[in-house]
Amino acid sequence: MTAEEPSIGARTVRGMFWAYSSFVAGRSLTLISTAILARLLEPRDFGLVALALVFTAVLETVADLGLSQALVVTRAEEVLERADAVFIVSIALGAVLTAIVAGLGPVMALFFDEPALSWLMGLLGVNFLLRALGSTHYALAEKRIDFRSRTQAEVADVFVRGVASIALAAAGLGAASIVIGYLAGTAALSAMMWAVVAWRPRLRARRDDLRGLVRFGAAYSGVDALAAISNNVDYVFVGRVLGAASLGLYSLGFRLPELLIMNLSLVAARVLFPAFAAIAREGLADAFVITFRYTMMIALPLAAGLAAMSHPIVLALFGEKWEGAVGAMRVLSLYALFLTVNIPAGTVYKATGRPQVLLALAIPRFVVLVVAIALLVDHGIVAVAGCQAGAAGLVALLSTVLAARMLTVRPIALLRELWAPLLAASLTGAALLGVQQALPSWPALIVGLATGAALYVGILWTVRREALEHLWRRLRPGGPHHLANS
Repeated sequence: MTAEEPSIGARTVRGMFWAYSSFVAGRSLTLISTAILARLLEPRDFGLVALALVFTAVLETVADLGLSQALVVTRAEEVLERADAVFIVSIALGAVLTAIVAGLGPVMALFFDEPALSWLMGLLGVNFLLRALGSTHYALAEKRIDFRSRTQAEVADVFVRGVASIALAAAGLGAASIVIGYLAGTAALSAMMWAVVAWRPRLRARRDDLRGLVRFGAAYSGVDALAAISNNVDYVFVGRVLGAASLGLYSLGFRLPELLIMNLSLVAARVLFPAFAAIAREGLADAFVITFRYTMMIALPLAAGLAAMSHPIVLALFGEKWEGAVGAMRVLSLYALFLTVNIPAGTVYKATGRPQVLLALAIPRFVVLVVAIALLVDHGIVAVAGCQAGAAGLVALLSTVLAARMLTVRPIALLRELWAPLLAASLTGAALLGVQQALPSWPALIVGLATGAALYVGILWTVRREALEHLWRRLRPGGPHHLANS
């Protein structure tokens, strides 16, 4: 261990838990705005926006050719020089992608037989340019493991987006209210990043810097693009075969797993990537096991609780017209869990410069997923959700096993970290199923939230007390903070 590593560990452990707590606060605002919008709008409105977002989500993965991720692993003495190159390329690509999305609008309108998509996509394309204005500042904050600044910007995004969307929906703008709110939130995020990150672009870049960044970032862009296609191909099938209203129900079924579980993946991966990149190779095995432990301790109870309580949550928050989303939400909770399970392994591959492993796993996942959804989409949105969950579970298992072998971590070490939170989450989920069957929606939601949290922590404290005490020692001021030290 070098003298620098304790500070890396401290920033990482505290950063991940602080960032996730703050992120939940921001996503709570999203949940509130979604609940209000669900009562102001129809499933078809949500479905139209979901169709427009399918294509922008894929293009977002190549919006800067992976240069932001390349900037994160750049040596400290070269960061500021290379940031200028990243900023210039990001702005140029943002403008190009804005034009491409506008051009795709009429084509997608014909494909899905939804004329409104033509102008919705043209409007949504502006988001690429707005996001590009702050993406370099965002990457610099990640490089410094400065998640306080990033969380401030993300909360501003969520708040502005929610207020704008609700106001416009109340005024009768329908699907456009969601899209315009989306643009307003992105503009607020970029403005906030300029306010909290002191760096300012000089609008000049060296060709050598650009070549090196593109070589590094291109591989990661390819992996992210394929992952985005896999994560959104279900929307294409549902929208094309089952229609915009069914897609609206399906997209709402995604909303809570995304907010509560998949965003754990997002936050944890963003915190761990720069931290793992800074750890010596011999320390990665311990860091991998510890990260797996805490990921499971958080993700498993969230998935079990959400799957068990989907029915009262949907009825209480969104209303009876969204009851058709319940089944999909239950299955998608498992999908979100499997994505989260893959965080530690995926971060190891990125931090050690092995994106080809991720690509090798992503290609067969995509093929299996497309074939499965094509065969089962006629059976409805629950069957489509099952295809996503099955494919994600298979990849999570393979990826974790391969990462463990690469780091010479014995499978028994991971099973030791898994059994206690799995037991606690399973018992908690079973108890919550009883609660939601015995009580009406709102009482079940209130009672379930309180008793579920207490029950899970109580069981985990009984069967694995040392893990909770270890976590507390890491988080409290003055405690040990070596990430790669179990």
